[in-house]
Amino acid sequence: MQNDILPKRLSTKTIYESDWICLYADRVQMPDGSIIAPYHRLHYPHDSICVVIFNQREEILLIRSKRYITGRLEWEIPAGRMEFGETAEEAAARECREETGCSLRDLTYLCHQNPSNGMADRKIHVFAARVETEGENLDDNEVSEKCWFSRAQIKEMLKNNELQCGVSILGLLFALTFYDV
Repeated sequence: MQNDILPKRLSTKTIYESDWICLYADRVQMPDGSIIAPYHRLHYPHDSICVVIFNQREEILLIRSKRYITGRLEWEIPAGRMEFGETAEEAAARECREETGCSLRDLTYLCHQNPSNGMADRKIHVFAARVETEGENLDDNEVSEKCWFSRAQIKEMLKNNELQCGVSILGLLFALTFYDV
């Protein structure tokens, strides 16, 4: 059985908890019987979503996000957290409206990922979709601009390390490889 070979939490101490992120210090017994303490663990109370949006010309929409943590403007795909009681599909539609002014059609679930599964339980649902309508309203606190890029331009940006957001990189690579537009 898989549980017999996995590390086991023996105890936990709360360091910090909020609606956005929680930090715990666990005491963990490894499969060989050794103990790691503290084993720091991040818990995210909400799952997240990201969406690769295509238009009728097979171009992909990127937003230029205002990132406080990195101190940069960064090209990314729309993304955000799911609210309690909201499905991943509802969150995808809402985030795209808020960040791009776009409504979607043909929303397709591609995969989910745990971007840092050695220390965090964050789960991100990755979608692709077609743009149904496009408005100009952007979340001015988060987004400075949006732009449509060809597949070739996206591949070149990926190749040249111009995209830094791991969620966007995975979503774009997955959509370019597996999404039939």
